[in-house]
Amino acid sequence: MFDIFSPIQVKNVYFTNRIVMAPMVRFGLPSENGVMGEKLLQDYLVRADKGIGLMISQTLGVSTERETAGGAGAYSDQHIGYLSKIAKACHTNGTRFFAQLGLPGFGFYDDRSDDVNKLTKQDLIKIRDWFIRGAEICLKAGLDGIELHGAHTFFLNMMASSYSNKREDAYGGDLTGRLTLAREITEAIKSFSGDDFILSYRMGWGGDLDIDVQTAQALEHMGIDMLHVSTGIPKDRKLQLPAGFEYNDVVYTGCHVNKHVSIPVIAVNGIQTLSRGNELIENGGCDFVAYGKPFFADSDFIKHSAKNSDYKPCFECRECKWFTDGEKCPAQIIAKAHAN
Repeated sequence: MFDIFSPIQVKNVYFTNRIVMAPMVRFGLPSENGVMGEKLLQDYLVRADKGIGLMISQTLGVSTERETAGGAGAYSDQHIGYLSKIAKACHTNGTRFFAQLGLPGFGFYDDRSDDVNKLTKQDLIKIRDWFIRGAEICLKAGLDGIELHGAHTFFLNMMASSYSNKREDAYGGDLTGRLTLAREITEAIKSFSGDDFILSYRMGWGGDLDIDVQTAQALEHMGIDMLHVSTGIPKDRKLQLPAGFEYNDVVYTGCHVNKHVSIPVIAVNGIQTLSRGNELIENGGCDFVAYGKPFFADSDFIKHSAKNSDYKPCFECRECKWFTDGEKCPAQIIAKAHAN
């Protein structure tokens, strides 16, 4: 039986445990020209020795044309420096580090005109090459892998979804067509990355569990090494959860997908405590468990949870400070005071 502290190997990459720090934009900590500012960089570096098995960066933009909310990018060699600093700090302390690569700004729910159906084939080829270049930069920087952001209505999510992708060319139509661009990106990255570099995919859910399984299996077949299952399109989806399942629809989707693929699956969303995450691992629901706000609220989340596995640092405030100025998070302020 495995638990959340059991090691796991994916390809040639060894993880000391199955605890993941999920991608989180640090609002209020700026970047300039796609390079993390010093305060933002330090926010990652101080977490490098906290016992995390895998740290995944906030979304890094693959182009200057569409900046992510956090402003950081991976689209030129000028970004190798800051990525390398984080990777080296993580490796010194036994933590693996992935960069999440994404392309925001197509606004499926915003009724904007810049949707995926109006892009030409040449536009798609350009975008494809942006992702490939981003992966090359991360490989040069010494990262352990990347995560393609195909959830939360980001570009790859919109291409994969039948709700948003109404194209009538080779990049639309059935699921195979809608995943054509993801396949082209994946095959190109796999051609140069080798077995010491992991290609993960953050998969957004679809209309029902059947399409989720079909999507996951297609991603596995094209060469994706890991899946990170989260929300997608449609925005809300209510499932009839089994009696006794004490997690939400997002976690259930990840656990359901895990039954139908052979590659590792990361479950995420509202898991909150190490005890709840450990239960998912022990019951075979997933292979990794990702936490967002617990690490945001307390960088020593794992250390404090070792004394009490039900430790829940996030106060779940009505107005979360994460989205404005994270340094004003009351849980974070208290955690820092105790550390001092």
